Amino acid sequence: MLKIKSLKKQFGEDIIWNNLTANFSQGEIVCIQGKSGEGKTTFLRCLNNLEKVDGGTIIIDDFYLCSEENGLVRYANEDKLKDLSTKIGMIFQNFNLFPNLNVEENLFLAPRYKNRAESLLKDMNLYDKKKLYPYQLSGGQQQRVAIARACMLNPKVLCFDEPTSALDDANKEQVIEIIKKLAQNGMTQIIVTHDSE
Repeated sequence: MLKIKSLKKQFGEDIIWNNLTANFSQGEIVCIQGKSGEGKTTFLRCLNNLEKVDGGTIIIDDFYLCSEENGLVRYANEDKLKDLSTKIGMIFQNFNLFPNLNVEENLFLAPRYKNRAESLLKDMNLYDKKKLYPYQLSGGQQQRVAIARACMLNPKVLCFDEPTSALDDANKEQVIEIIKKLAQNGMTQIIVTHDSE
């Protein structure tokens, strides 16, 4: 499903990680725990092509995001990168919802996605909130909107950056149940956190 081989990332002289290798299976939930500044979010950003790696190979669902040949990292062409962007999604720590769009509008920017959006809003127990704006939602509700939005294109892999850090216990439990349900439906999930729970 997702293969990482000999991945390297550095900022200037600082090597964040080197020779990082891992395989993730379909439906697997993997939690990466560590202190702030150890490269957890950077790892997710590299998987989502929001940051470039300095070495190694990333394969998502048998498609090469990047590969290292003779010491040089080559990324997939633009068309392939567009295809890959539908295979992996990311939920950011601060949700990154569009504040000027209501819940429903945050999920789709084209009418063809309306049915998918409505289905996800029902799954996330947000259907009655679809006309509200992010500022009118609790942190837990915003988190569920962010998850629903990331699921719009039905990605194979979903990355979570500190998904429960700003939530109370009740909302944490709701998000954990959503993560379990997505895994049962075959979605691989990578969760980074500094939380020990």
